[in-house]
Amino acid sequence: MKDMNLAIRTKKSSLRLIALGAIVALLMAGSGARGYAVGSKANAPAPQVVVINPWTAAGSTGAADETSIPLFGTNGPNLGFRGAAGALLVARYNVTNTYDNNPIPTAPGWTTLELGSATPGNSVVTARLWQVDPCTGQQVELCRAVNNTDNPNPRCDKCTFNTPIDFALFVYYVEVDLQRPNGMVQPTVFSLRIY
Repeated sequence: MKDMNLAIRTKKSSLRLIALGAIVALLMAGSGARGYAVGSKANAPAPQVVVINPWTAAGSTGAADETSIPLFGTNGPNLGFRGAAGALLVARYNVTNTYDNNPIPTAPGWTTLELGSATPGNSVVTARLWQVDPCTGQQVELCRAVNNTDNPNPRCDKCTFNTPIDFALFVYYVEVDLQRPNGMVQPTVFSLRIY
C-alpha cells in the first residue's frame, strides 16, 4: 500500500510539472518571449513585403514635340538627336496607371521619378513630371530630374514628390528636354520610371 501511495504521489507530481510547463509555455508564447514553447514566433508567418509596380517607358517611345520632329532620332530604347542640327529636343510620355499598388486602384503610391540618360560635352537632360487637371488643362510640375554632369556614361537621376498621384482626379505626363551647346555631342535618354 505504501508503494502504491508513493507511486500515486509521484504520478501527481509529474502531472503537476507537465501542467506547469504547459502554462509557462503558453505564457511565453502570449508575451512574445522566444523559446521552444508551442506557438512561439518561430512559427509565425513572414511579414508581407509591399512591392511597388512602376510605370516605365523606354526613351525612344516618347512623342516628339512638333518643333522637334526634324531633330528626333531613336535607336532601340534610346532617344537622341538625329544629326548635327538643333540645340533642343523635347519629347512627352503619357503616364498610365498600373492599378496594382494600393487598395485604392487610382492611387498607385508612387513618390519617385527616375531618368536614365547620358550627357556628354556639357549637354543636359531634364525630365519633368506634370499633373494636369483634365477639365481645365491647368498643369502643375510635381518634380524634376536633371542629368547635367558632362558624363557620357549612362546613369540614373531621381527626384521625389510629395503630391499623391491620383488618376481619378488628374492625368499625368513626363516631359523630357535634351539640350546641347553644339551639334557635336549626343545626349541620350534611355529610360523613365515612376515608382
